[in-house]
Amino acid sequence: MLQHTRAVVYNQAQMNPRPELKFQLNIELDKRTCTSSVFHTSVIKLHPALAKDESLEYVDDYYKTHEKELKNAVEKMKTDWLTIERKFFEIVSKLVNHPWPKGKYVCYLSIFNCNPRFIETKEFQAYFKHPETTNHVCAHELLHFIFYDYFEKNFSEDYKKLDSKYIWRLSEIVNDVLLRLPEFVAITGRKAPAVYAETTQELASAIKLWSETKTVKAFVTNYLVHWNTAEVSSRI
Repeated sequence: MLQHTRAVVYNQAQMNPRPELKFQLNIELDKRTCTSSVFHTSVIKLHPALAKDESLEYVDDYYKTHEKELKNAVEKMKTDWLTIERKFFEIVSKLVNHPWPKGKYVCYLSIFNCNPRFIETKEFQAYFKHPETTNHVCAHELLHFIFYDYFEKNFSEDYKKLDSKYIWRLSEIVNDVLLRLPEFVAITGRKAPAVYAETTQELASAIKLWSETKTVKAFVTNYLVHWNTAEVSSRI
């Protein structure tokens, strides 16, 4: 029996290998973030000089004058993640029970507190002084990567017909709920992580729904039934 159990665990590990998250600097990506109209407010909040001049030389100069700090920050982000990595993947495996999709899985340090993600390539930026810690950012983004794939594979008809903004909202709601579970709080240290303004009104109802469903599949199934798609989309 023991031999059989070991074989099952081994086979599952082979079929569902967890990704190795890498941490890197990427000045060119930060330049893109810097000049993006989507992130303008967040960019100038930390770097007010950019309100008058969006010259990319600012980013070059910042990276040069803070070179040692940024390199040390990348190493710290990597070291911090390793302290919770194993437990994080164990929790996700138990809750989501879905293979990790293929991708690059890279976290790029950023000097801007914008933290964009790229679902298709499995890459994201994390502000190196993030108030909720970079571990929380990493957990948040990795959950998005696996949930999008989970939703596409397990709710394929809904995935095809629903608006991308609605799917984004659903993914955020799932994140909001899961990251408040005791097992995640134990490794991130964040009991009440910040939520988007678009999902604030739904949070209490979503937490209640999770208490009644207990699994991601049941939660999503009930969410799709009880939350009117048109109504939600109109509020985005």
